[in-house]
Parts: sequence; structure tokens; C-alpha cells
Amino acid sequence: MGRHVAIAMAIALLSTTACQPLYGSKPDKLAKPSPKKRPPEEKVVAPEVKYVEDCTPNFRDDPKNVRQEKAISNRLVADGDAAMDAGRKAKEPPAQASAFKEAIDKYSNALRKDPYNASATIQLAIAYDAVYRKGCALAMLKRLDALTKNPKVSPDATRQVDTISDNASLFKGYRKDAIAAVGR
Repeated sequence: MGRHVAIAMAIALLSTTACQPLYGSKPDKLAKPSPKKRPPEEKVVAPEVKYVEDCTPNFRDDPKNVRQEKAISNRLVADGDAAMDAGRKAKEPPAQASAFKEAIDKYSNALRKDPYNASATIQLAIAYDAVYRKGCALAMLKRLDALTKNPKVSPDATRQVDTISDNASLFKGYRKDAIAAVGR
């Protein structure tokens, strides 16, 4: 009988220890960490654009001595437009600067061929604005205003002035000055 009691005790001992968790009792629950405060966002300040204010245009040549070459002037304006588009699409600043310089040269040559070309005048002002030459851009806009007073080119010049008034993206840094330069 002693043997049966020993086996029963062994079974009882094994059954109580077999129901225990292998590594001890249940683990304690972890506390959730408190959320961290986000650092305050810094305001991104756009760099101040420095415009070149000085410009010495020469609009005083005698117009009677100029032989208008409208076809050549219009072709040069188209070439200048292509250079401006290339400058806007370029990713690297040297490529942009080169394209904008080429556009300024084309528009200037267009005005030499036809000093009354209102399209070349406004495009030259826009090209000067692209390279932060505020003084030269305003001089060209004043020239455009003078062209509106010439009866021969007044309709085209007035149409170009209206595009400045209608397009708020032109001459953003000095819009009021630009509108005043064209007499609006």
C-alpha cells in the first residue's frame, strides 16, 4: 500500500506543478509613455530679393533716322520668347542666367530694328524683371506708356499695357511701381 500512496503523491505533485506557468506568473503591464511635445515649427522666411534700381536707357535717338525692320524685329522677339521659355525651364542657375541674358539681347536687338515694337518692349521689361533689374524694367514700362501716346502704335501698346494690368503675376516685387509706370 505504501507504494500506491507514493505513486498517488507523485501524481498529485506532478499535476500541481504542471499547471504552473513555465516562467512564473503573468508579467506586469507596461505603462504607456506620455506623448512628447512637438518642437515649435520655425517659420520659413523667404530670402529678400534685392533688385537693381539703376538703369541708364537711351530712348533719345532721333526716330526719323531709324528704318523700321518689322519682320526682323518680330523674328527676334520670337527668338527671345524661346530663350525666356528655356530660362524658365532650366534647373541650374547658370543655365537660367545664360538663357535670360540671351533673351535680353534678342529683345534689345528687336527694339533696335523697330523701336516702336510694343511686344518687344513689354517682353524686355519681363526679361529684366526675371534677372531682378527693377530699374530697367520700369524704364521699359515707361517706354511702353510713351508708345500708347503714339497714334501709329497705340492699339498694340495699349493691349500690352492691359496684359500687365490683367496679369497679377507680372512684376510681383514692385507691382504698384510697375502699374504706375504704365500710367494706370
